[in-house]
Amino acid sequence: MKPRVLLVYPGVLRGGEWGAGPKVKPELVQTWTVLRRGGIDVEVADLDADLGPAAFLNDETYGDAAEDVARGLDAAVVAVCCWSALEYRAGIALAEAFRRHRPGATVVVWGHHPTIRPDDFTFDGTPFDWVVMGDPERTLAAIAGDVAESGAEPGVCRVGEGEALPLTTANLPDYAAYPLFETGLDLLGVYLSRGCQYHNEVCSLGPGGGRWHAFAPDDAVGLLQDLTALGADEVEVLDPTFGLDNGWRAETLRLLGKKSRREALLTVSARPDALRRADVDAVYAARISLRLNVGTLSSTLMHAQEVPSASRRLDQALDLIRYLNAKGVSCELDFVFGEPGETRESAGETLATLEGLIDSFPNTSLRLVGHRWAYLPMGSVDADVEAPAGRYGATIVHPEWWKEDLDPYEAAHAVIPSADLAELAPGDDGYWRPRFREVAAAFDDKLTYEARNRLRSHESVGSAAADVPHGFYREPRWH
Repeated sequence: MKPRVLLVYPGVLRGGEWGAGPKVKPELVQTWTVLRRGGIDVEVADLDADLGPAAFLNDETYGDAAEDVARGLDAAVVAVCCWSALEYRAGIALAEAFRRHRPGATVVVWGHHPTIRPDDFTFDGTPFDWVVMGDPERTLAAIAGDVAESGAEPGVCRVGEGEALPLTTANLPDYAAYPLFETGLDLLGVYLSRGCQYHNEVCSLGPGGGRWHAFAPDDAVGLLQDLTALGADEVEVLDPTFGLDNGWRAETLRLLGKKSRREALLTVSARPDALRRADVDAVYAARISLRLNVGTLSSTLMHAQEVPSASRRLDQALDLIRYLNAKGVSCELDFVFGEPGETRESAGETLATLEGLIDSFPNTSLRLVGHRWAYLPMGSVDADVEAPAGRYGATIVHPEWWKEDLDPYEAAHAVIPSADLAELAPGDDGYWRPRFREVAAAFDDKLTYEARNRLRSHESVGSAAADVPHGFYREPRWH
């Protein structure tokens, strides 16, 4: 009999709204499912969901809560999820509490942050016995097996690379059986793939080098259909872009189009360089809401960042935005300002382009969202901090903010993007935010009735203006 494994999410110390996660966290669901199907006695504790906001106000309030949790829960293997830098300080405090109250337990940390910064967890006196890089499921199962055979080995901290999890039918996440699941949730998030096309260490570490792989299209569609029937208002696919492989994306969208009647809104994310007009047609037919992670529409910034084929990518992004609007796809355009390399000129280029777009649209199904760039570690200190400083004169004020007693939101956003903006206070968004709000309001004023309800539009005005065949002309009126 394998020992009990406790999957525990520590929450975000001083995180406020920025640190609040969904009630059901997909990374926990996936890991819990695989361990459970492997015959392991596995329990889940999500402190973000279980504790009130007052527990996360400061070190003292969280420390008291962590002590209570460690006293009340017992397991041979305690697996702390440090999904990002946000969970770092809470994860350390919780692990220390378990070390005090459960000295015989094997304490493990897993997630994105230990994958890219394992040294953050191997300091002298660390409460962790294991730091797992990459996919955690098989390594956690192996650790549980070793503990069952040989017992814990306290005082030794090992760093291990997780074996890549095959995304097969047998490993589909079981949301309905997940112990923290409940009906009537606002949102259910899910990952359909692992690995990505970004050139970051977080995607390249571990076995397989972060090669993109996904559940088979029929499995993915079956999972999404099941999730939309579980009573949530919205199901969101959280993969950074929906299908790196063109064939996978086309087949998955085709199958979704055959099952377009669903009980909840379905949202997917994509990047302009990984989407084609044919995909937009399929998104429309499948009744999907889209989040397009545009980032920037500045050729100056893209060339400064040495984005491959920058001019072609910019043209493709603009073409897709116009086509999405002409088709009437419900779409959120997501922009990021203040990333390293940005200048007043580059921010102005994006804003001017958006102003020109909305002036040319008779109506729209597109909404705008703008964010300040936040520093979250994605690789080595050289790549994350020193390279932007040398190339652009960028300043990241708190290069290890997750280790400091600071408001994580303000600390992560305390960035001066370039020498051009050096006179501004770190994180100052006054050079772009007011103008962005105006153009976003202009888009909102032209939203169609359906788009205001995040549904695809059957307006003919925008379609005719762009000379784009509209879904209305190919489908019965009662759609």
